[in-house]
Amino acid sequence: MIYRKEEYVQHDENDREFPIKQIDRLEGVDGGGVRFIGRAVLNMQTPLGIQQLPVSFEVQADSIRDAFARYAEYARPQIEEVRSRIQQRIEQLRQGEESRIITPGQAAPDSGSIIHFEDFRSES
Repeated sequence: MIYRKEEYVQHDENDREFPIKQIDRLEGVDGGGVRFIGRAVLNMQTPLGIQQLPVSFEVQADSIRDAFARYAEYARPQIEEVRSRIQQRIEQLRQGEESRIITPGQAAPDSGSIIHFEDFRSES
């Protein structure tokens, strides 16, 4: 399916959780209907410092105004899922490093000790 995309942004200083909301309105060029895709950024403290990960999610709505009204309802579970997956991976790496015996002259940690954040980006 091919879509035409319109981007919308809502800024609400009073919304402490999501002061800036971004939604893409996708309309099928062959009459395939309309989809609303929300976008958010997850800021997460990791051993590598603060990482910003994009999170996208589909919002079930009848209009762009309805999509903005339902944004948080759909954003929260997706953000928490990505956060949980990253925390689980960090804990796995910690446990693996704690159980390793380090000997003089040992090579740098293998690639299994590296977090590839692109693996955690959500897909709508």
